[in-house]
Amino acid sequence: MSLLERIRPLVCFYNLIREPLARRIRNPKWVIVFTFILWCILFVLCWPLALVALVLYPVLWLILLPFRVAGIAVGGALTLVWAIVTLPLRVIRRLA
Repeated sequence: MSLLERIRPLVCFYNLIREPLARRIRNPKWVIVFTFILWCILFVLCWPLALVALVLYPVLWLILLPFRVAGIAVGGALTLVWAIVTLPLRVIRRLA
């Protein structure tokens, strides 16, 4: 039996599991639940660290907020540049 024949059922099983899990993780409700479960595990294992994380998370979010706003602005500027660059091609395609 070749290696490929041995691995094939595992790959098929992985593909079956991976896709629904990927769809569930993209859902914001699952992310919140998963984060809460991880925090509960951390609270049980090391409660001082869990409380520090609970206090520092909003502070870290406030510190990183300007970078998020800058990322949105840069993304918008790059989208505008891309629209200007591709405008002649879209006009030619429309006329043809």
